[in-house]
Amino acid sequence: MSDVYIFGVAWEEIVNWFVAQPLYGQILVLIGVFAVLALAVVIVYFVLKGVAYLVYYVLKGVFYLLKGIGLLFYKICEGLYYVISGKPKPELVAVEKQQAPPQVIVVKEPDPITPVQKTYKTVQSDVAFCSECGSPFSDSMVQTLSNKGFVFCIRCGHGYQANSAKIES
Repeated sequence: MSDVYIFGVAWEEIVNWFVAQPLYGQILVLIGVFAVLALAVVIVYFVLKGVAYLVYYVLKGVFYLLKGIGLLFYKICEGLYYVISGKPKPELVAVEKQQAPPQVIVVKEPDPITPVQKTYKTVQSDVAFCSECGSPFSDSMVQTLSNKGFVFCIRCGHGYQANSAKIES
């Protein structure tokens, strides 16, 4: 066979070495080759992206620098023109003629917040079910109702009170 050279290495030697490896070795070599290729592609991508960002921001900075220098020369020449000619700047004349009275801004005060008052349904101390959801009162709920005078349903949150009184929350 004729020797085929790629990058100065005989192709036939590489193929013979690869075929001489056991099957798991060939699989690992292929995985390694693909991993190196993927890594090379990722590195090239990020290097090109970094170079593109670098060029972009350098050009942007140079543009703003030249723009600022141009504005500086424009303002200097404009100032020299008005100093030499003795004419007033048009901006100052327009501002003196068009001074409007200051506007008064009226701030509307918000309505006062009234506290919410909750009333509880007056029940007997031997109540056993919630009138909203129908779930039975637990022993701890009945005990809380008899001790504290009020209780909330654990399912729907409806409040019950042993005596009629308003409680602010």
